[in-house]
Amino acid sequence: MFRIVYISVLFYLVFAFASEEQIHRVEAEIISKICSAISGKHIGIKVYLTKNMKYIIKYSKIFVPVNSCENADIVVVGKEIENCRGKIMVVTRYYLLKKYDNAVAAFYWYKGRPNIIFVKEKLKKYRISLPEEFLKYVDSERNL
Repeated sequence: MFRIVYISVLFYLVFAFASEEQIHRVEAEIISKICSAISGKHIGIKVYLTKNMKYIIKYSKIFVPVNSCENADIVVVGKEIENCRGKIMVVTRYYLLKKYDNAVAAFYWYKGRPNIIFVKEKLKKYRISLPEEFLKYVDSERNL
């Protein structure tokens, strides 16, 4: 009996770990595409990440991590931060999209589904034009 429980727990842990890795890989890929669309660059995007977003560097080949947001092309935020006003920001929480005036896009999970939003007014403020494939994700700030 102990052996069956042990194997079940081990299987669950291995499956859960692999699942989290896959989710991180998918998130990194989607955030990379969003940042590429915003910056117009396909490689060498200087990015400042909050600590909870460091896994993106592991799975993305287009980012160059920087230690301060002043040196970044784009700031990717998964939690609240203080000093990155004025830099273009991509957030991974819906409430952060509302909170920051410079958050032009969000990628977040809602009820187990991935969601992408680009805010029309904020894109206009930073003079960002998106490739056609992303236009279906653009929405007005009034609808947030």
